[in-house]
Amino acid sequence: MDLSGLNEKQREAVLATDGPVLVLAGAGSGKTRVLTTRAAYLIEKGVPPYAILAITFTNKAADEMKSRIAAISADTADMWVCTFHAMCAKILRIDGDKCGYAPGFSIYDSSDSLSVVKQILKEMDVSKDFINPKSARAMISAAKNAQVPPERFTEVYGEGDANRMTARVYAKYDKKLKDSNALDFDDLLLKTLKLFRENGETLSKYQRRFRYIIVDEYQDTNSVQYDIVALLAKGSGNLFVVGDDDQSIYGWRGADITNILEFEKDFPGAKVIRLEQNYRSHQKILDAANAVIKNNRGRMGKSLWSLAEAGKKPIEFEAGDDDEEARFVAAKALSLINEGKFGAGDIAVLYRVNSQSRLLENKFKEYGVPYVIYGGLSFYERKEIKDILAYLNLLCNPYDDVSFIRAIGEPKRGVGDVTLDKLGAAAYERGMSLLQASAVASGFLPKKAAEALEGFAAMINGIRGRMRHERLFDTVENMLEASGLKKELESDTSPEGKLRMLNVEEFLRSVADFQNKTPEPTLEAFLERNALISDVDSIGNEKDSVMLMTLHSAKGLEFPVVFITGMQEGLLPHQMSITQGDVEEERRLCYVGMTRAKKRLYLSWSALRMTRGQGGFEYVHASRSRFLNEIPKGLLEAAEVKTQRTEAPARPGGYAFPKFETPSPARRGENPPEAFYSGVEVEHPKFGRGVVVSTNGDGEEKIAVVNFESAGEKKMFVAFAPLSIIG
Repeated sequence: MDLSGLNEKQREAVLATDGPVLVLAGAGSGKTRVLTTRAAYLIEKGVPPYAILAITFTNKAADEMKSRIAAISADTADMWVCTFHAMCAKILRIDGDKCGYAPGFSIYDSSDSLSVVKQILKEMDVSKDFINPKSARAMISAAKNAQVPPERFTEVYGEGDANRMTARVYAKYDKKLKDSNALDFDDLLLKTLKLFRENGETLSKYQRRFRYIIVDEYQDTNSVQYDIVALLAKGSGNLFVVGDDDQSIYGWRGADITNILEFEKDFPGAKVIRLEQNYRSHQKILDAANAVIKNNRGRMGKSLWSLAEAGKKPIEFEAGDDDEEARFVAAKALSLINEGKFGAGDIAVLYRVNSQSRLLENKFKEYGVPYVIYGGLSFYERKEIKDILAYLNLLCNPYDDVSFIRAIGEPKRGVGDVTLDKLGAAAYERGMSLLQASAVASGFLPKKAAEALEGFAAMINGIRGRMRHERLFDTVENMLEASGLKKELESDTSPEGKLRMLNVEEFLRSVADFQNKTPEPTLEAFLERNALISDVDSIGNEKDSVMLMTLHSAKGLEFPVVFITGMQEGLLPHQMSITQGDVEEERRLCYVGMTRAKKRLYLSWSALRMTRGQGGFEYVHASRSRFLNEIPKGLLEAAEVKTQRTEAPARPGGYAFPKFETPSPARRGENPPEAFYSGVEVEHPKFGRGVVVSTNGDGEEKIAVVNFESAGEKKMFVAFAPLSIIG
């Protein structure tokens, strides 16, 4: 086999065929090539594909590895290249009967598992206010990954009432799945481990078969995965793992970094090979990234280097506030695209938490820069935000039946489809909206359903009656409380639930921001602005759009241009990590983000950030991230921007800061705003032909309601929407 295309360390890794081997593969160091070449090399040297097991963490990675190996070596049909879960499912299909499972067992996904938990809570008559189903499901999963059975749950997690109840739910959950001959994803791993531990003959069979074991992304393994690999490897001792301790960023979902840090201790005589040559980034980016990660104590140590042509130093931008930071990112992205140096698809904007995307999305739409949210939904498309908007729309428009149907079901009020059908029929007969009919539901519905609907109508109408006399922010907060949405969201303490609550806080922040910056901040005006922002035709496809994503989502990807936003204490590193006194995983997360960049890296933060205080939302001072402080001054360059002294938004004590002068958002319309008025026929590249029904505002703030033949009514800023006047 020709190995001349590999560098010295890569060749060393490919040729290290026997015994335990740890390859510390730095970011962009060509680890996938090493993995696939090594597998093909083993086959060429006479190892039957049947004897090779290659384990990855994603189906995509498994498919890529299979195709690459097949391209080098034709004989791969009997080789197992799969994820941990797929491997365990195969083993249990063959030998699961030895631990009580018939071959045709079902595999429950997260939705199925949640349904089982909900059913158990219902049977036990446990209120979701006491035990939230999603939180219980998350706790059960965490316990399984930590190998904590139901009988030891309270011993490990505490003796509180909620924990004792969760332990009972956990035990019943396990029994229900067993009775149904079903396994969840955690069980696939646990039951395989149990099979190996309790059935030596079965373990020995797989040890004899898999004489060469390859594991990718070893730093992301949890305790169950580690034990499975360790047991299998005891047969031949030929364990080859590839990972990067500096990119271990999944501790929150059970990954144990000590698995890679203690590899030499756990597998005596292990050989460690460091892949430090980076093929992605130029040296100035790597110097900054190395300067950050070297401050971690829990690492094996390596320093990335590159032969790539020297490029620009990473650029730091200090914004006055987070709104200015978002404008800088959007304007700079637009500038890079307009200069022809990079396409929109060459640019990625990374942030610590999903809620940070709101301001960025708003600014990208204002500047007409196409973008996509990678691996997730746009801020305004997230369920919790759409639920809130349904209530607010109903407050403004009691005839909005679509919003009524969404709001009445969130949170659940015992109003099902049958009741809604009867309500709809009654409303139609009486010429009423669903909300109006709900207020008199006792006249045509059974008592229980009528009480739920009349209570809902009274709540909505009560808030509607007060909202003309209170601040916009108070109306929205009162709605969240009175509707039960806030209580419902706060009761879900799963990681996903906490993220949803962060999104709600960000939404409230947008309300406070609108209230502070708008002369007449009515709910109607806020909703109209929101609808326009969320409906602007600027979201493109991945190939020709800027990518917006969390730092976690960016792992494994690369881009010519990368922006990392929110590089301030409390965001990166996250406040939770600071409070817990351990920011090493946050530092690794920052390092992962920095090493995604190939040519340009922008690091931004804001001196002021709007956060919730005792008196509501207000601007507070933010400190430059310690990770920026760890980069020597000579390795960073300040953003070249014009500044002007500007007063900060109203806040206690007042504050002034330099303001970044961004260009006005790019005009996209072919005609001036004054050319659009009621009756004008227009054409849109996506929505086709339409007629302007009405307009509101002037200049760049002019809004037109256009009735399109194929898409119905749409609101848009005529200065920026790609509208052409016909005739």
